[in-house]
Amino acid sequence: MTFERWLAFVGVMLVLVCTPGPDFAVVVRHAIEDRRHGVGAAAGIVTGLAVHTTAAAVGLSALVAAHPGVLTGIRVAGAAYLVLLGFQALRSALPAAREAHATPQRSGRPYVDGLAGNLLNPKALLLFLGLLPQFVTPGRGVVGQILLLAATIVVIVVLWYALVIGVAGRSRGRLRRPGARRAVNAVTGTALMAVATTVMLG
Repeated sequence: MTFERWLAFVGVMLVLVCTPGPDFAVVVRHAIEDRRHGVGAAAGIVTGLAVHTTAAAVGLSALVAAHPGVLTGIRVAGAAYLVLLGFQALRSALPAAREAHATPQRSGRPYVDGLAGNLLNPKALLLFLGLLPQFVTPGRGVVGQILLLAATIVVIVVLWYALVIGVAGRSRGRLRRPGARRAVNAVTGTALMAVATTVMLG
């Protein structure tokens, strides 16, 4: 793999990673609650990406993609989990929820939310299946090249979510005000529901 090809991959990944999506919504929602929760959600996402990359490296992604039934199962499970996360966020956005709970509710499973949301996203699987081969030079060392690209992805994701968590942390005081908190939950909940619908429609 040439340095120019690697730089092109970095550019593509920066655009993909920094474009807000379900992973972004999960991290922001948890980061507003607590910095450690945001870190936990981001760690789950990184773990999911590592699994996707490993699957692509050993050919599991191609195997799954070749069986529509398996891919459909992943799609349904992923959409269902996103709906669950979206419902939780929208429920927290209701004034009644705030009145019923004087202390803000916190999810005790930010890592699981990040991991499951990423692993059960069929578009992430297909992205790795279609994207990684475009930057791998045929011949010897294919697995090594994929591992290099995987490490690059992890570094980009870690740096991006460190920035997101840092910004959310600095704004936590304002964002945890009742009105702002409900607005954030409403936006993230709606976004997660919209993504779930898109995933189901393929």
